[in-house]
Amino acid sequence: MPSFALKPLFLRLGSMSLAIVLLMVLAIASVIGTVLLQNQEQADYLRQFGPVWYWTFRSLGLFDMYHTWWFLALLGFLMLSLTVCLWRNTPRMLKEMRSRKVTIAEKSLKRFHHLHHWHVRGALKPAELSEQLRGLFSGWELKTAQDAGRSYLRADKGRFHKWGYILVHAAILVILIGGWISVQFGFRGDMAVPEGQSESEISFLKGTSVEHMKMPFEVRCNSFDIEFFPTGAPKEFRSNLTIIDGGKEVLTSDIIVNEPLYYKGVRIYQASFGDGGSDVTLKLFHLDGSKKITTIHTKVYETWTDPETGISLQITDFKPYNVQNVGGEGKAKKFQDLGPAVDFVIRGPGLKPVKVRSFMRPFDLNGENQGTMMMVSMTGEERDFEPFLLGLDFTSPSDWELFHAFSKRITKQNARDEKANFAAFKAAMREVFGESRPQDFQMIGLRTLQAMRMIPQLPWPFIPVLDDYEKVYYTGLQLTRDPGMNVVWVGSAILVIGLCIMFYMPHRKLWLVIEPEGKRLCVHLAGMTNRNRLNFEQEFHQLLSKMDAHLRAEKLL
Repeated sequence: MPSFALKPLFLRLGSMSLAIVLLMVLAIASVIGTVLLQNQEQADYLRQFGPVWYWTFRSLGLFDMYHTWWFLALLGFLMLSLTVCLWRNTPRMLKEMRSRKVTIAEKSLKRFHHLHHWHVRGALKPAELSEQLRGLFSGWELKTAQDAGRSYLRADKGRFHKWGYILVHAAILVILIGGWISVQFGFRGDMAVPEGQSESEISFLKGTSVEHMKMPFEVRCNSFDIEFFPTGAPKEFRSNLTIIDGGKEVLTSDIIVNEPLYYKGVRIYQASFGDGGSDVTLKLFHLDGSKKITTIHTKVYETWTDPETGISLQITDFKPYNVQNVGGEGKAKKFQDLGPAVDFVIRGPGLKPVKVRSFMRPFDLNGENQGTMMMVSMTGEERDFEPFLLGLDFTSPSDWELFHAFSKRITKQNARDEKANFAAFKAAMREVFGESRPQDFQMIGLRTLQAMRMIPQLPWPFIPVLDDYEKVYYTGLQLTRDPGMNVVWVGSAILVIGLCIMFYMPHRKLWLVIEPEGKRLCVHLAGMTNRNRLNFEQEFHQLLSKMDAHLRAEKLL
């Protein structure tokens, strides 16, 4: 292609208008990338936006925007535009800063806003008077010239101000290069390490798929500690980690949120926590009238299946603390720890899968034992959990015995009136407790009646209740490598220096022109600045006063 055809393209690439447009588009895209959380689970996006907007955003790559071809193309065009701009303008600016034109045309002189004239008498030559006045320009860079009988003196302050423009443009280019390096060669991934175990692989979302990367070292979680607020929210969680490189332990350190561990260019952040496969023991209370209790041992993330009925319990989570607001609707909040609980999904032939949270301790309300409580979510979502008070305290064997004794008598007598029910209950109490009636027999009676109403509603052949546990946490780590970060820091430092030069080093120029005018000399003082005009005006008037005082002292006026 001929050079004359490339020149308009070259000029267009280096134009300010193109750079501004590219910056605006990148700024808008960055705002979208900030508002729309990046690299989340696709199911979360689908649930949040619905099918139409989900597929629209996905087709545009907005879920992993900073790795899309169009974002990198915009970044590349902006870097090219800045490079062309610097290539075109830097030599010219450097030349302007080096070569200062001293002579100035009379027509140009008259257009100055800051301009003053003196008519000087005496037999001095222009060069002699210029030399006398030179000392008044203390702190200015001076340059003189003689032309056509005139004497010119040019004074400058901040003549290197164009370095500000050069540095600002160069800094933005360096920052963009640093960002590009980070996008191309950096990574940000997640790692889950259970207590006492090691891991060397991270996972991360790229586009719409999950990818994995092997680290050149292993991370072992020695221990995990957590503190909670009274509301149940995590206060602080801390991991003690050991880095194993080449089979050798090279580094051991604690990390907490915002205080990462740094090793071989990789920063390891404390990001989250969760269950690392806790051992749980469940008791299954069979509802076939046999009073049978089965004990099973399993782990979180495992599934236990009953060989007789085919019913399975998929253990999904375990929490040693479950703080809930028991204050009631419209009342002051009252937070209470309901104790350890295990979450599982129960499935089986003819059963609709439901998510259940089974508590280890009976529910206590204002000092009264309300019996064992479950929470059931028909949708499988934690936010849809609803309390289900079973009535019986399954930690008390006598409650289970009394329930069966009462059930048998109700069935035998087929009682429908309160007197018959009361008689059946008294007989069941004597069978279980003998003649020594417990002190809280009234509460026991209420719980038993509650159980008679609630337990028959359960579609399962047994009631799983948490009996024991051994808690194991995993620490959720985020590993990042940002090779362009130092480049960005260098660019940021250059940007600060450039902005300081631009805003705090204005270029101030003065011309002192002395020319013969008959038997007198005409002295012209003109000045201009590129910014901060108010300060320059004060400085210019101070210089006028000095010159006027000098000329009067020398009796030249």
